[in-house]
Amino acid sequence: MEKAIYSRLDLNDITNPKIREFNEILSDLLTMNEVQQLDEFSQHLNTTRLQHSLNVAYYTFLICRKFNWHTKEATRAALLHDLFHYDWREKTHEGWHPALHPRVALENARKIADVTPLMADCIVKHMWPMTLKAPRYKEGWVITGMDKYCATLECIHQSSSIVRKSAAVMYLASFISFIHLG
Repeated sequence: MEKAIYSRLDLNDITNPKIREFNEILSDLLTMNEVQQLDEFSQHLNTTRLQHSLNVAYYTFLICRKFNWHTKEATRAALLHDLFHYDWREKTHEGWHPALHPRVALENARKIADVTPLMADCIVKHMWPMTLKAPRYKEGWVITGMDKYCATLECIHQSSSIVRKSAAVMYLASFISFIHLG
């Protein structure tokens, strides 16, 4: 992966201190088969689940870093927030997907990484308000917001050129520039 959606920075450019820090936080997770397998699943239109998770992780990283919050835990939780290995559009799983997959993702995350209480809360509550319990930590609110934000951008980005050039997209792009923080 080269960039997060609408980012100006190349995620492979380790000469950039910000990108190097982002990669160092996630490097062990990104080498794991369980995470790499997310590239085999479509998440939003043609965006893979891995790319979506990286998009959410990148913007979570930028915001938490800016405010000196728990950046490492939040970024790792953001990458793992959709760690499930089934096509959510097919009824091959038991239960309502918006409520089910955060618990599955948390269970899978615990199998491959040390998951702190903050990370667990962020992962299991990222689908709020679909899940009735709201995030406990400010980092969880960031992940919840960035999940919805990135999903919206991923869908808009792949929509028709008429939609991409609409005023709404221009406002979203402006907002991205604001949160990009560099």
